[in-house]
Amino acid sequence: MNIKMQRNDLPKVRGEYLFDYALRSQSFFKVGGNCNVMFIPADVDDLLQFLTKKSQDLKITMLGNMSNILISDYGIQGCAIQLKNLNKIDFSDNYVEVQAGTLLSKFISTCTKKEVSCCEKLCCIPGTIGGAIFMNAGIPGFEISDVLISVSGVNFSGEKRTFAKDELNVTYRCGNIPNDFIVTSVRLKTFSKDTSQILNEIKELQAKRLKSQPIGQATCGSTFKNPSGARAWELIKQAGCDKLSVGGAKVSEKHCNFLVNTGNAKASDFVKLIDIIKSKVFEQTGYKLQEEIKRIGDKW
Repeated sequence: MNIKMQRNDLPKVRGEYLFDYALRSQSFFKVGGNCNVMFIPADVDDLLQFLTKKSQDLKITMLGNMSNILISDYGIQGCAIQLKNLNKIDFSDNYVEVQAGTLLSKFISTCTKKEVSCCEKLCCIPGTIGGAIFMNAGIPGFEISDVLISVSGVNFSGEKRTFAKDELNVTYRCGNIPNDFIVTSVRLKTFSKDTSQILNEIKELQAKRLKSQPIGQATCGSTFKNPSGARAWELIKQAGCDKLSVGGAKVSEKHCNFLVNTGNAKASDFVKLIDIIKSKVFEQTGYKLQEEIKRIGDKW
């Protein structure tokens, strides 16, 4: 798809098209090239209109809050889609229906005010509900799949479907969502809990995060999944990788499973640093680290 894509190459929509969009402006790593076009649908019907009317050979890439992805220096060919306008939250007696573009922070705040317990343990994760479901976001002792009932959405052809949790075979840091499926909403279990209890738990988690993580720096959180029976940060330190850097990409001094952009990094710097860490950890410990961060884009 040509970088000079024009509006008349795309279906008429009520949402927004952003052409030759600089993805690094939203990337938490502050790296990455441009995408040919960013589509921000007005609502689910607008998304369906786009999917059913678009050219069949138009490449689609879904993006959430970009808090857990590494975007190629060459950017993304075709169309990237963000669902930031899909942010409705509807409560029922023992569950909540929440749209995929809703930020976790907004969702948790809304639940807390209503004395509803659901995902407050994820208060330190700066992603969307859709992104959290896609990667089965979690902390030690809790994953979003623990409260998941079902996932609704559409495939890239605009066909609707709902998956019950049991159909997805969710695993550690993987929601097992089909690659051609766009999550538009999820249904989650809810429980009654006093607002003050929820707020106290959130404060404790935030204080712990402030002490142990590089808050305020350009980072995408945990780089590697914890292998069975081990902790990624301990393996990285054991392998002598806790002070490594490549170009502008550096292992955080505060938490060595976090990588940070010191100011002038490229995506390729992060890739090289990740590969060095994986190699050294395997040589020193025998563990093969798997990335928690997702690589997105062209010409890796």
